[in-house]
Amino acid sequence: MKMSLLGMGLSTQLGGIAELRAVINDQLPRSSEARPANTEDLINYLPPRKLRRIDHFTRMGLLAAHRTLEDANQLAPLPDDMGIIISSGYGPSETTFDFLDSIIDDGAHLASPLSFSHSVHNIPAGVLSMMLGRPCPQTTICQLNEPVIAGLRTAALWLMEQRVTTVLFGAMDESTQLLIENGERLAQERGHPARQVGEGCAFFLLTKAAPSTIQVELNTAEPMAQDAFSMAPLWGDIPVVAAFDMVAATLLVRNGAPATLCRDGSATIRVSKA
Repeated sequence: MKMSLLGMGLSTQLGGIAELRAVINDQLPRSSEARPANTEDLINYLPPRKLRRIDHFTRMGLLAAHRTLEDANQLAPLPDDMGIIISSGYGPSETTFDFLDSIIDDGAHLASPLSFSHSVHNIPAGVLSMMLGRPCPQTTICQLNEPVIAGLRTAALWLMEQRVTTVLFGAMDESTQLLIENGERLAQERGHPARQVGEGCAFFLLTKAAPSTIQVELNTAEPMAQDAFSMAPLWGDIPVVAAFDMVAATLLVRNGAPATLCRDGSATIRVSKA
């Protein structure tokens, strides 16, 4: 199961692709300090008035997606027959917790409609489609077990069935105070050191495998899969960490490295130059 990777983009606490490349080249320290993802550059792609009611989770996705299309030189015109797939471990956590808090504090009859609307897991995909001016097939996968590989499999299936010719695939999660506190509590109960909860978003523009492109192959049976490349400490504790490792692996391959493996749970993702 192979796909060609046409472009990619990041929105993380580290920054974007340029900052990650600097870390890989040891030009920036590999700090694992947890910080919010900076989405200020989103105003380079969208007017501020369109972003007034957009929550942080969706902003991360919008920024990474626009950076991906820019990396693929597809901002104008956009790919024909494009689909959008987003994978997440927790979904829009902050707005979900805000909505639940409004029910607890004020009762179901006074629950926040704004928090509810943004807590719907498919909202980021819908907003992205609207902001790009491209009505298209879209879906969101939310699961803690191998969310990235599930999204990539879905993208490959859409391409194989010719539902779309390109897929804008993103993987994203955000850090919230409740997730941090629960992580600390569980670590204390189990006698383990608490891991820093990270956040961020990685997007990829994918199409059917073609010669002379960077290709993504799923579930390879490589003998060294257990030693797959990972920069997990850089990102913190985040369910979609494999997507960020996939970006780093692609940078290595772009720079002439041989095929690079990364993992999502028990599944293996192989990035190579065709």
